[in-house]
Amino acid sequence: MRKLSRQRSAGSRYQPLIIIMLMILVTGCAFFIPLLPHISSASKQFTYQVGQLAEEDIFAPRDFIHVDAEKTEERRLAAERAILPIASLNLRQTSLSYTRLDIFSKLLLSETDQRESNLYTFLGSENLVDRRNLLQRLFLLKEAELAYYVATLNETASMVLSRGLMDHDSYERITSDGYDSFHLEMGVQSHGDESDSLDEVLTKENLDDLLFAYLRGYIRQQSSFQPQLIIDTLVLLLENNLIYDEAKTLSLRSQARAKVELVQIAIPKNTKLVSKDTPLTANQVRMLETMNEYSFLYTPTQLLARAIFTIMVTLVGCRAFILFAQGHFRSNLYLILALSVLLISVLLIGLIGWLMPGTVLDSHLPVLLAPMFILQITDKKRLAFITSLMISSYVALLPTSSMMTFFFSIATGSLVLWTFQSAQRRLDTLSNWAYGAITTSFAALVANMLVGLDSHLYLPLVFGMIINVTVSMILVEVSVPIFERLLNIPTPYRLMEISREDNPLLDRMAQVAQGSFTHSRHVAELAYVAAKTVGANPLLARVGAMFHDIGKSDHPEYYIENQTEENKHDDIKPSLSVAIIKSHVKLGVEKGREAGLPQEVLDIIGQHHGNDVIQFFYSEAIKEAQERSGEVNIEDYSYNNEIPQTKEAAVVMLADVVEAATRTMKKPTHSKYQKQIRKLIMGKVDRGQLKDSGLSLTDLDRIEEVFLQQIIGRDHHRIEYPQEEE
Repeated sequence: MRKLSRQRSAGSRYQPLIIIMLMILVTGCAFFIPLLPHISSASKQFTYQVGQLAEEDIFAPRDFIHVDAEKTEERRLAAERAILPIASLNLRQTSLSYTRLDIFSKLLLSETDQRESNLYTFLGSENLVDRRNLLQRLFLLKEAELAYYVATLNETASMVLSRGLMDHDSYERITSDGYDSFHLEMGVQSHGDESDSLDEVLTKENLDDLLFAYLRGYIRQQSSFQPQLIIDTLVLLLENNLIYDEAKTLSLRSQARAKVELVQIAIPKNTKLVSKDTPLTANQVRMLETMNEYSFLYTPTQLLARAIFTIMVTLVGCRAFILFAQGHFRSNLYLILALSVLLISVLLIGLIGWLMPGTVLDSHLPVLLAPMFILQITDKKRLAFITSLMISSYVALLPTSSMMTFFFSIATGSLVLWTFQSAQRRLDTLSNWAYGAITTSFAALVANMLVGLDSHLYLPLVFGMIINVTVSMILVEVSVPIFERLLNIPTPYRLMEISREDNPLLDRMAQVAQGSFTHSRHVAELAYVAAKTVGANPLLARVGAMFHDIGKSDHPEYYIENQTEENKHDDIKPSLSVAIIKSHVKLGVEKGREAGLPQEVLDIIGQHHGNDVIQFFYSEAIKEAQERSGEVNIEDYSYNNEIPQTKEAAVVMLADVVEAATRTMKKPTHSKYQKQIRKLIMGKVDRGQLKDSGLSLTDLDRIEEVFLQQIIGRDHHRIEYPQEEE
């Protein structure tokens, strides 16, 4: 793990607190801003009474659905009315009536003396009361008349029971409900949609009217026949067998009512509902009540889900951001910047929604600002993608968002990150803009076509996307230089600025330590190509290499690359020489800090020798110690600095030693270079100088290969290959 200096620890002490505060702000804004249109509309409620004069013209603030209660009730009543009263022939009542008729007929035709008493006993057992004095009138008939009566009675009763005899109260309830027909069911069978007229329904109260004409035909066969006797007997003996099933009727009517769909009227936004100074109708009052209900669409459960979603997006996004920062000492700072630009983006989304209510297209949403800013400030596409993912999740909660808004935001953000390259020339910025505008416009068009966007909105959508990319790039280009200066962040622009050879540090080194300056330039070339090979930051490695020996500017004569003939170390002890050599690292860090170099560059300066041994002076010290039988502590002849913590620092360390060692080789050849480079690299590995750098053995093989190519290119005129003729 990287060891933080006191300066870093002091500077980052409050960063966790700032991160927590920004997380709360971002989450709160992402939750509340999409609700603002609903909150503002909910705060304006219209309460009017029927007949009251409207105080103002009232327009629908948004699209809503109004249920026309009057028309709905009319349709429900019509559906209920379509269900006719249901009646059925009761088998038990019919059987009881036939049984009574059979017994009554047998007793009446019997010739015993007990006939009269038997008949009265039978009526008593059946709880029948002869209110019309029927039996006394029947006893007056002659035998032939009595037999004719019985035959006519059974025939007429059979006709009445087959048609059905209804209770008078049920008949009255049906007619009082306004029905003139009913639906007859026979057991489980139904007559379908057929109906029977109530005018033909028989009751004991209307038998006189309905049967008298029917019975008159029997008079022609027997002039003494009395129809009234038949009618009175039927009234006395028959049970009502046509039963009105009121419960089933009401159930079917309730089902029919429930099946009627609500009469819904779609009220478009800005529809004039009420005119000023006009009395309100009942329908208008109900419409205003419905509009008030639509003023806030979300239920408590939905609000809770939205809150949980925004919290999860913020927490998971921040956690992923820190993980992908891979322990970088600026990870908290980068997260603060990411949360800050996310907060600004969310606030801009709210502002755009307020300025353009109801007309916001996906391309109007500032979803590119945050990922573009993080890409420029960190030069890490993974961190920028996480930022894009977070802002895409937030915009999915907007009331104007469609099912494709999230995918639109992710697609456009990814395309921008994919097409944008680190701009080192003016043309690079222009090409980034062109690629970004074209690819994101295409993605926005496809995403919105999938959800059925009207064709007349295609052009505004594309123009909006182009403006979105343009404004985002302008804001990024303006803000990044400010933040890179304030926070001393090594962005590509910043690194290119400080690596110019007219930089005061480099300019002085070029004047007073020409050899060190030339060495640094060659090391920078080696470090640049090696860093590109292993996926490190080549520009950072190059700048770190240019400044890695600036500490030698104070005493350049003590470093061999700046010496001509006299070697200053010949006149001093090895221990003093080591102290001078070791001091250039500390001096270089101090000079770099005074000049305002980014911490990443200072780390390379301070780590480019690690804690490795200064082999030449260590060997000299051993020789002197042997002469006087003394001992040498290897730590006294070693650098006491931090070993490389990044790939860039390790690459500069290897480039430094390889450039210096290969330049002093006598009669170098391809194989000599290769062996020497491998020996130098593996020596650093064996002494534990690269264990924290993140370089793998594969990376070291690649570095060895590119170093060999670069060194051969540098000294090609001096190389002798074994197969060549001298």
